[in-house]
Order: sequence, then structure tokens, then C-alpha cells
Amino acid sequence: MVNTVPTGPDGRTETQMKVIGAPEPRDRRSRSRLIARFLGGMVVLALVLLCMLEAWFRAHSTRVVAARASGPLIESDPDLLIRYTSRGRRLVPGAHVRILKHQLSGLDIDMQINSMGFRARELESRKRPEEFRVLVLGDSITWGDYLPADEVYVNRAERLLNPSPDGRRVELINAGVGDIGTREEMDILEESGLATQPDLVVVAFYLNDSRPPWGFAGELGRPGWLRRHSALAAELYRSRRLQRWIKEQGEPRWGWVYARDRIPWQKDPAALEQLAWLARYDWGAAWQPESWAAVDKELARLRKLAGRHSFGVLIVSFPVRFQVETDFVDDRPQRALEERARANGFGFLDLLPLLRSHRSETIYFDHCHPVPAANAWIGEALAQCIRSEYLTPGRKARREAPTPSLSAAPGGR
Repeated sequence: MVNTVPTGPDGRTETQMKVIGAPEPRDRRSRSRLIARFLGGMVVLALVLLCMLEAWFRAHSTRVVAARASGPLIESDPDLLIRYTSRGRRLVPGAHVRILKHQLSGLDIDMQINSMGFRARELESRKRPEEFRVLVLGDSITWGDYLPADEVYVNRAERLLNPSPDGRRVELINAGVGDIGTREEMDILEESGLATQPDLVVVAFYLNDSRPPWGFAGELGRPGWLRRHSALAAELYRSRRLQRWIKEQGEPRWGWVYARDRIPWQKDPAALEQLAWLARYDWGAAWQPESWAAVDKELARLRKLAGRHSFGVLIVSFPVRFQVETDFVDDRPQRALEERARANGFGFLDLLPLLRSHRSETIYFDHCHPVPAANAWIGEALAQCIRSEYLTPGRKARREAPTPSLSAAPGGR
């Protein structure tokens, strides 16, 4: 019997067909390697893209880092500077941080907070007889976290007041905190301000102080490791939360932002009043009569503290940009505040005439925060008011200072 080997249709044996088909596993390995290389390249490309985005956000976004931090993975944490209490925002006592690329000025700011929670130098526990202390309460305009300390109006006024007319050393203490109002300022005065033993308390009043819009920063919560070390992750999280927060707040709170470029507020008093109504939960509150009840309550509280602790009070009124740039004058909020200041026996300084006299120049970064030059004008006006009303030899500082002259607040309205 002859043994035969089965052949295929093409005459090849099964063994031959297996031998000829042997390279198939090698082809599969080659394809797998190509796919792996492609996927690896995509991962590398994605990592390069993420690194580029991270570098861009680090170069352009505002970050709060420890003053001595260095290296490629600097931890950013706003809680190094700001703490939230049941009574509002406070600065962290003893904090020393750098604010990188501040969103208003674009500057890197060295921020030092003293042991009392103020942006000021450390104070001796007991005031010396030859020292005159001025505690300045206010919001972000006064805190000036977007400028070096020497360029903020508080420090500028201090330099101009020394040497003083009566020979005393004048110390201005910046007790400003961002996103607070009159109630929180009085709380700060009671909590730590009185311990400075002030001779004079300056209240820097902005038009939303009855209804400060603080809240969003607290919505961000305590950042985790990724947000502390990645500017990209922090910005993406912030943007998403901000969009949700704005949606939750609704049109009434932000209507003025969308309307300011659509209505003729600069030439039409009725349009400015309409804009103020749209901004009634922010700076427009000062045009709403019902908002002044909260201010009255805090001014009465301040009057009692002034009487109990024997310090003078000066109210300084900061206008909104829209008041400064109009072709007409609407100073109703300033007149309402002045009336209340006089009724409580406080001095009063209106900055609206001063800033309107410079309205052909750049005054603001946004709608309320003054640029360095404007801080210089404000510091000069404040120094002149304090010098003439509280430091002139032989003149007893009055509880009710006269209306500032045009030399203290130059320029017509």
C-alpha cells in the first residue's frame, strides 16, 4: 500500500501550507508594536500639551504661594492668606505669601500680614505718647492686594504725614480685607482693631458696603493636592464653579455687568439710575433707600465704640467709576453718607470731586479699584484732611470735621 499525503486545491501539502503561513504571528506582532507606538505617541503628545497649558496658566493666572516657595511644583493655596469665619473673611495672622500675576494689576505682590491680621508692620503692644495711630478699615480697595504696599493710598498718606505738624509719629494701620462691608469692618474693629489703641479710625466706605458681594471665593472650598499644585486644574475647577455660581445667583445680581455697554449711562442720568438699579446687589445698593438701614446700625455701633474708647472717626467715601466718568454729577449716595456722618459727629471726606477732576486720566483697573496714580491722589487728600483736622498744633480735633476744601479734594464735580 502506498501512503499518500493529502494535498490542497493548489497541489500543496498541508505541511507546506503551514510552513508558508508561518510568518503570520510575526505580522501580528509588528501591527501590535505599531499600535503601541501610536498610542504611546498620543500619550506623549497629550502630556506635552498638558504641560504647555500648565505653563501658560502658571504664567497668566493668579496664584497665592508661600513667600519662600520655589521649584517646578509650587503649592498654590488661597487659604495661606484668607480664612473664612462665621463673621466673614479675615486675613491669616502672620501670613507671608506672594500673589502671582494678580488678576487686576498683573503684578506679583509680596503680601505680609502682621500678628493682628492686618497688612501693616508689627505694632508695639503699648502705644507711645509721641505716637498718633490711625486705624483704616475698608474692603479690597483699602487692602490693596493688587498693589505693592507702598503704592496703596494708606501707606502713601502715612509717608506724607511724617513728620507731622505736632511732632508726633503718625502710624497708619491698614485693616482692610477684601469682600467685606460695614458690618464686618465693625466686627474687625471689635475683634482686633481696638487693641491697636487708635487715636483715629478711618472708615473707607464703598457703595456696596451695606451688601458686600462676598461669597464666590468661599464656594471654591479647601483645594486638594491637585488644585494646590496645578494652575491648570485650579483654573478649570474655578471656571466650572464660577459658571454654576453665576447661574445660581441669577440675572438680578449680574444684570449691570451685561448692561453697562448697552445703555448711555455716561450722558443720561436716567440711564445711570437704571444701571444702579441693576447693580442693587452690589454698588447700586447706595441708591436704594432701604439699604441704608444696615449702614445706620453700624454707624451707631461705631459711635458707641468711639465714645467708649476715645477715638475720632473719619468717614471717607469712595465712588464707583460710573459716577466719576459721567457728564453730569449724581452724588446722592455721598450726600446720604455725609448726612449720616455728621449726625454721628464724624468727619467726612468725599473723594468724588477729587477723582472727577482727573476723569480724563486712567483712574481704575475695573469699576472700583484705583490704579497707583489714583492711590497717590487719594493718599494726598487723606493726609491733608488728617493733618488739618487732627494734627494741627493748638487745634483740638473735632468730632465733626468741616466739609473738605477744594485743596483737600481738588477739582469741581
